[in-house]
Amino acid sequence: MAILSVIGRKGFTQRLAVVILYATLTLLGATMVVPFLITLTSSNANGFDYDRFSIAPRGLWSGKDRFVKGLVPFFNRYQGWFEVLQAHFPGAPSGWTSWRAIGSDTVATDALAAHYLHPSPEVWEQWKRQAADYADYSAAYPIEDTLVTFSDEQAARFISLYYERAWARQNPELALRAGATRRERGGLDLLSQQWGVPIPGFISIRFDREIRAPLRQQSWVPPDTQKQADFLLIKHAVRFGFATPGVFSQWIAFLRDRGYTAADAKELAPVPVDAPPEMLALWREFSREKAPASPVVPFPMRLVWQEYMASDAARALLGLSGAESFDIAHYNRLTRSGYGSLRDTPFPLPQEFTVLRPAWEQFVRDRYPLRLVQLEVTPELETRYRQFLQSHFTLSNLNALIGTNHPDWNEISLSPTMPASAGLRDVWMNFVKQLPARLRRITSSEAVYQSFLLEKYGTLEKINATYGWQLQRIEEAFPPFDKAYAVTFRENSTAFAWEPLLSNYGTMAKFLISRGSAIPVTLWLIVLSIFVTLTVNPLAGYALSRFRLKGKDKIILFCLATSAFPAMVSAIPGYLLMRDLGLLNTFLALVLPGAASGMSIFILKGFFDSLPQELYEAATIDGAREWQIFSFVTIPMVKPILAINALHAFLAAYGGWEWALIICQDPRMWTLSVWLYQANEWWAQTPWITSAGFIIASIPTLIVFLFCQNIIMRGIIVPSMK
Repeated sequence: MAILSVIGRKGFTQRLAVVILYATLTLLGATMVVPFLITLTSSNANGFDYDRFSIAPRGLWSGKDRFVKGLVPFFNRYQGWFEVLQAHFPGAPSGWTSWRAIGSDTVATDALAAHYLHPSPEVWEQWKRQAADYADYSAAYPIEDTLVTFSDEQAARFISLYYERAWARQNPELALRAGATRRERGGLDLLSQQWGVPIPGFISIRFDREIRAPLRQQSWVPPDTQKQADFLLIKHAVRFGFATPGVFSQWIAFLRDRGYTAADAKELAPVPVDAPPEMLALWREFSREKAPASPVVPFPMRLVWQEYMASDAARALLGLSGAESFDIAHYNRLTRSGYGSLRDTPFPLPQEFTVLRPAWEQFVRDRYPLRLVQLEVTPELETRYRQFLQSHFTLSNLNALIGTNHPDWNEISLSPTMPASAGLRDVWMNFVKQLPARLRRITSSEAVYQSFLLEKYGTLEKINATYGWQLQRIEEAFPPFDKAYAVTFRENSTAFAWEPLLSNYGTMAKFLISRGSAIPVTLWLIVLSIFVTLTVNPLAGYALSRFRLKGKDKIILFCLATSAFPAMVSAIPGYLLMRDLGLLNTFLALVLPGAASGMSIFILKGFFDSLPQELYEAATIDGAREWQIFSFVTIPMVKPILAINALHAFLAAYGGWEWALIICQDPRMWTLSVWLYQANEWWAQTPWITSAGFIIASIPTLIVFLFCQNIIMRGIIVPSMK
């Protein structure tokens, strides 16, 4: 029966009631849809736009937003990344100290992106030349002195690929018969052997300490470990396009165009460390056009120099008071120059800036990283070195420290660069620290780039003409990563747009699929739960409805009372009971506590009571037995409520991670929901990945709900239409 009569609907009051009813339903529907849309948008996010909590990603319609968002995989995890970003992008505001702040400043991000997305054709050609040269320069720069950022998922993917291939080379016959799981297990065993510690899974690998290495510290040197060696392998792979969106597929297509088979092209992606010169030449040809920028960025020493200029020691040397902070005005006044900001000032310090020379020499002596220092070895310096050794060691102690067997001090020579041996390296660094700055020859990424330009173009005038620059000194030249990124983004714009989505969903899907028996355990639990629910509850409700049982009212009251307490109240008693019965880590422990539902039994009894008694009488007259009456007469009449019970059983089995985690300590018995909970803990710092997991986990629920909804609607609408 309709709530409003046909005649009554024509009145103003009734129409207003209809409008209010529809508005209420729309509002209630929005409260369910909006959170889902926010989660869906978050699953396509990264650190740049996750905290916006919008129902649609702004990058769908804004190329400027995608441009800045694409910088996250290039500048993210290492110490002082925002300073490096600001050094390479002069238009970046100084207040950009986190990706959350950058993502919320849409006006500034759009202004920055507009400069790089819409240059004139002439300027774009100049940028392409700068980007191509940057690709050549950065590919040849020593990888040990570079910053890098990559995700833990990318590290796990590369390490698994590398060690699985290494295991296959060591076990060729076994590898031919091995499936993906066996190859992964073999690679994991080899990794554990190489690192000397048990590794439970590739997904557990972390390189946080290596990524955040203090490259700006004077005495820091990379540790001599296998993990550090593997970190350098990842760096090499990232330099050759491993972590840059779209580059892998384009590189494989490029190789196939050069005559390589599909299998060989995949083996060469990324380019191996020991690749032959002709392969490296192919990569240089490719990267100059398609991917001049990579997340492996040469470390900018100019930032360390500018940081030192703001220190108390530098201010004292320059005659500044303690209240004064060193800025571009002081720099221009001292050097009689006219730079617009400290970002534009030259590095290394030009010879003609004599007023800053005392501060520069102190900086080189006290702050400059020793790994970037070289010595011009002369007989006088070697003599000084031996005298230094004799003042600190006996000859036998020195031999024991550096692992040599020199019979005489005169056989000990001074290395012009930092030695590789740990003991000798420490001795060398201590010696260099007490040398004056004038005896140290320093290098840096800026100096290497400036030498690269002079070697290629010859003069500063030709460099300015080629690049469209107006430099007064070669020391003002700074590696143009921003132009290289602009070219890389334009050549791979589609991949940059899809990268967060594919990365987040791919990571979570692989995580859930690779969790051993998670999928079969979840399927078996769902099947058993639905079977038990559709067996125990209808039988109990049918018995309470059909038969005159003694104490029926008390039984019904007891069934309702069980619904008055939260499930977690019975968690401890339930756990103790399952433990005493020896059912921990079994399907029985997962299914039995929820087999009977007091509320479901009560509702089913009410449905059975509402059925016409004539049906039962007719079935009895026809000779049907009780189980036949139950199966062929009663059950078909209550399909809607059974569909609801099945839906509830599915939701409890599929999404109930608390009880599954309590009762099953063995990970082999964990369901997908438990692993999703673990993933939420695992990726707490990158919640956009777990947002993708929530969307993936909601798909089966949506399918089951739609299926049950059809049954429910057929049971409600069709009878009313008849």
